Amino acid sequence: MATLLCEGCEEPIETDDSHIDFNGEDWHEACFEVSGGATYCCGMMYDDGEATCLSCGEPL
Repeated sequence: MATLLCEGCEEPIETDDSHIDFNGEDWHEACFEVSGGATYCCGMMYDDGEATCLSCGEPL
C-alpha cells in the first residue's frame, strides 16, 4: 500500500492516525482543522487561493 502524505504538513499519514480524505486530498485531521478546512459562501465551496465569492463578490 502506498504511503499517504498529508496535504497540510507533508508528513506521512500512519495507519493509526485520524485522517480526512477531502476532494481526493489526504489530511491529518488536526492539520485540516488548523487550515480552516474548506471555505463556503453562498452555498459554494472554494479551495485555497480563491479571494472572493464568484456569486456575491464578498471576500472569503
